[in-house]
Amino acid sequence: MESSLWAMVTIGGPILLGIVLIFVMLSNRRHRTPEEMRRTEDATRDLYRRLDQEDKAREFGSAAPGNARQAEKQP
Repeated sequence: MESSLWAMVTIGGPILLGIVLIFVMLSNRRHRTPEEMRRTEDATRDLYRRLDQEDKAREFGSAAPGNARQAEKQP
C-alpha cells in the first residue's frame, strides 16, 4: 500500500507539475497586450543597459552609482 502511494507520487507529481507549467505559460502568453509587451521589452532593455554600465564601471575601477555604498565598505 505504501509503495503504491509512493509510486503514484513519484510518477504523478512531475506529470502534474508539467501540466501546471504548460497551463501557466499559455495563460501568461495569451493575456499580454501589445502595450504590456512593449513595456516589458523597454524595461528589459533598460535593465540590461544599467547592468552593462555597472559592469563597465567596475572594469575601469570606478564605482557605479548603484554600487557607491558597496565600494565604501570594501577595505
